[in-house]
Amino acid sequence: MAASQHKRPIWLGVLSGALAPPTVLTGIILFSGGDLPSVPEVLSTVGLAYLVAFPVALAAMATLGLPFVLWLRSKESLNALSVCAGASVIGAFSFTLLAMNIRWDHQFESAQLLYGAGFGLLSGIAFCLGAGPNNSFKPRPLRGSA
Repeated sequence: MAASQHKRPIWLGVLSGALAPPTVLTGIILFSGGDLPSVPEVLSTVGLAYLVAFPVALAAMATLGLPFVLWLRSKESLNALSVCAGASVIGAFSFTLLAMNIRWDHQFESAQLLYGAGFGLLSGIAFCLGAGPNNSFKPRPLRGSA
């Protein structure tokens, strides 16, 4: 039987990947102003970021990310590089689609792709930390070698 391609359950990686974008978004919003935020500002920002960004990230992860990861696992190609590359593409697509639907004029901006790719990459890294795909770049020593 082949060895597992991940160290921890995939659902843990999915949950970690969905929690990463709202967590990073919260930090960006809170600390982009320069001054330290007050407690009510922190609570409202955290609540709003998780109320809006977590369901979007979870939906993208469940509908696009999870099938992609399961496909990689079926092809025995589940590693951090392929997960992060795919997550960047999925994030760019998902974020751009969401941003275009939120805008009243449905206009495309190239910055949406970059933001989405960044959030996707962070989500992919969080997935890798959660599920722990095995490193496929480790060389296998020859049997009987010193």
